[in-house]
Amino acid sequence: MDLDDDACYRAFTMRDARLDGRIFGAVRTTGIYCRPVCPARTPKRENIRFYPSAAAAQEAGFRPCLRCRPETSPDLGSWKGTSNTVSPIVGVRFG
Repeated sequence: MDLDDDACYRAFTMRDARLDGRIFGAVRTTGIYCRPVCPARTPKRENIRFYPSAAAAQEAGFRPCLRCRPETSPDLGSWKGTSNTVSPIVGVRFG
């Protein structure tokens, strides 16, 4: 997924819920990454970098925000629960 920085920043300034779980913003000055719906103040444009997943932000050395909990965002498998675990095997015949 190619991330357009300007579009991502607009999503953060508008707190766009449509992109929740699809983009993550990491703030260089604080070392924290957030979801676009985070209630925290939007960082300055020059201080934020965007990632396609929470794992990518963490791998880059950022830690999750304690307000919006990006590591538990809606598109992550752990958030979807057991149906996410079971759904890939539906329709598979055994025996």
